[in-house]
Order: sequence, then structure tokens, then C-alpha cells
Amino acid sequence: SYDDYGQYGDQGYDGQMIDPNMTAGADGNKVFVSSLEDLDKFVKLNMGTHDGVPHCLLCSYTYPRRNNVARHIEANHVSATFQCDMCDKVAPTRHALYYHRKKMHS
Repeated sequence: SYDDYGQYGDQGYDGQMIDPNMTAGADGNKVFVSSLEDLDKFVKLNMGTHDGVPHCLLCSYTYPRRNNVARHIEANHVSATFQCDMCDKVAPTRHALYYHRKKMHS
């Protein structure tokens, strides 16, 4: 049988991720970032273009606008939380926090 990483079972797989920097394994692992600077670096590092169209280097997501691909990377490949400074709402992405503030505190 095949394991979570598509390798045929020789019983050599010990349940640990093969590469600790791997961000989007078959089991949906996400990278934890502890600062906005690290988040921005991670997004830039994992965004590419092909024939002028931005895409995620971690999966097959493409979109004509870079900010949509950046939001995709943050939402799907990063584990982070963002605290609202006006209430106790905790959002999973900067974009979600932006809309929360706009809807609830404007």
C-alpha cells in the first residue's frame, strides 16, 4: 500500500515528515510563522510566475493577480493567527482580519 506521501510501503516510513520544511504534504501540514516579516518572506519565496501568470509554487493554484495568490498561500500553506486590536476576535489570515475590522469596527 501507499503511505501519505505516495511512497510504496516498504515499512521504512516512520510517520515523520520526510522534509521538515515541507509545507503542503498530503496530510495538509502548514508552516508556522511567528512574525509578519517571516510571513511576507514565506509568501514571496513560494510565489512564482509562468508565462506572466502568478502561481503558488507549493501546489497548482494560479490566478492572474499576485495578491490573490499571496492570499491563497497565507490561507492554505501557513498556520498563523491575527488578533483584532479592538476586540478578542482572532482571524486565520490578514485578509480575514481586514474584513472583520471593516465589517465590525467601521
